[in-house]
Amino acid sequence: MPGQKPIRVLVWDEKPSHAPKSVYPESINGAVAKGLNELGDGHIKAVMANIEELEQGVSEHTLSQTDVLIWWGHARHGEVQESTASRVYHAVHDRGMGFIALHSAHYSKPFQWVVKCSGNLGGWREATPADTEEITVCAPRHPIAKGVEDFMLDQEEMYAAPFDTPAPHAVVFQSFFPMGGEYFPTGICWQLGEGKHPHAGRAFYFRPGHETYPTYFDPNVKVILKNAVLWCAKRV
Repeated sequence: MPGQKPIRVLVWDEKPSHAPKSVYPESINGAVAKGLNELGDGHIKAVMANIEELEQGVSEHTLSQTDVLIWWGHARHGEVQESTASRVYHAVHDRGMGFIALHSAHYSKPFQWVVKCSGNLGGWREATPADTEEITVCAPRHPIAKGVEDFMLDQEEMYAAPFDTPAPHAVVFQSFFPMGGEYFPTGICWQLGEGKHPHAGRAFYFRPGHETYPTYFDPNVKVILKNAVLWCAKRV
């Protein structure tokens, strides 16, 4: 990494954000970007974008200046234009930009286009005070798992398998929800292109991150997202 330019990361979310300001005073993309800039130690430069900006925050020019795009969406999937998803798709598949989808972005058009899937879940449940999430490291030698051991989130929304995506190249993390006994492949990644398009990028999906819980301030989550940026930017 010495001598290399900082990884340019664009963190996208919906605005006005429906994440409570008491939980995310600078919105979700602000929390994620701040964590990346802090842990990146000068090797990551994360900035923010949102749906209300020109060309929904992801113009061709903006994407041309982006190494990794992080997408969090939930309530406004239907407002994301197909032209927006198309720009993201081509940036990933033709130019090699990395793509990270967070939590309910599994139903976003960019994720569905980039990974070529529906993103349908086997089920979901909003958390009760007793609904914890236990996250197991399944691939400890994968770069995204570096420095991370099994951990627990005190409260999170539940997603249940099966998860309708193409077979991932690695299941890095798996979640277990003790209250209902559900499992979910919570951190999975793809090397896109499958040899047919050698310049295609990498993609990573990370499940936790419901807007009413401070998940993106969790130290383990912050390390995972930093590692995912490095991997999606092909720096590791």
